[in-house]
Amino acid sequence: MEIKITNNQLLSFTTLSSIGGSILVVSSVLSIVAKQDAWLVGLMTPLWGVLVVSLYCYIGSKFPNMTIIDMIKKVFGKWIGSIVAGSLVFLSFVLSINIPWYVSNFLTTHAMTEVPSYAINALLIIAVVIAVLYGIETIGRVSELILYFVSGFIIIVVLLLLPNVKIENIQPVLEYGIVPVFEGSIFLSSFITLPLVNILMIYPKNVYDIKTGKKAIIKGYLLSAFIIFITLFMTILVLGYAITASTQYPTYLLGKEINIGTILTRLEFIVAVIWFATQFVVTILYYYSALIGFSQLIGIKDHKKIAIPFAFIIFIMTEVIFPNVIYQGFWASVVWIPYIITHGLVLPVILVMVMKIRKLA
Repeated sequence: MEIKITNNQLLSFTTLSSIGGSILVVSSVLSIVAKQDAWLVGLMTPLWGVLVVSLYCYIGSKFPNMTIIDMIKKVFGKWIGSIVAGSLVFLSFVLSINIPWYVSNFLTTHAMTEVPSYAINALLIIAVVIAVLYGIETIGRVSELILYFVSGFIIIVVLLLLPNVKIENIQPVLEYGIVPVFEGSIFLSSFITLPLVNILMIYPKNVYDIKTGKKAIIKGYLLSAFIIFITLFMTILVLGYAITASTQYPTYLLGKEINIGTILTRLEFIVAVIWFATQFVVTILYYYSALIGFSQLIGIKDHKKIAIPFAFIIFIMTEVIFPNVIYQGFWASVVWIPYIITHGLVLPVILVMVMKIRKLA
């Protein structure tokens, strides 16, 4: 019997997976691109992003009880489908490596400067493996709890930052035109929208009802987009675009601006905890997707059998994936965008086109 998750769990999983690492890092790049209009990027992105997510839901609704790997092989055929599906699995594998690197880089830079990065990577990977071994149902319950936790902390941070807001930081609006906002929207979509193609590893196969599951995914995406918008908006209002653009983790710096008398000060740890929680869930999604996809490609019935070997590979690769921060910045700004557009937009569109031509829908 296939294990299923509830719509609320699917919603929370979608929301946290979409937020991922973007809540801490994208503000900097968007401030470089769109200046004081970076907050407008948060408004524009979900306008077309919801169409992309709806496309994912449409594809999933046409192939009940299948993962994206099965869908691709059925539409493209065994050989071509296996190659295309293998590319998508490799994407999930790469993302499973990237996120532990981000976490360890942040901690070794701002909090635990004397702790080796491999120790932090090991702890995160062990936690992720345990979650995956417990199964998708447990992962869904954990994501549901974490979403309540993250939402509550975000509300607290926003309320505490209100005294520091400076309206002049977002003025003049659209001083440089709409083009920088559009460019920023493409970048933001590469983090919060297109990676959600991995949700097709869960939907519709592990969902009770496809129609209500679709609504849960869309609501989850819109909730994540709203959270990112609030984060961008408050970052620009409090710090200004110049400081935001010059800081690697501006949202973390935002937490340092909290100062209510002499009691509530420097609560940046709240921002860090929010980020760690979302990173944990999104790492689970990518790792689970990589395991399920690889298992289906080579014909392993139980993906849990390869969970630990895969974990060792990921642990080793986290130490070499990015030699330094400069290379990571180049990868994120030059390599990542066309890479994720290929898998998160081009592939689904071609999949639907071929599906219609072959009349498989």
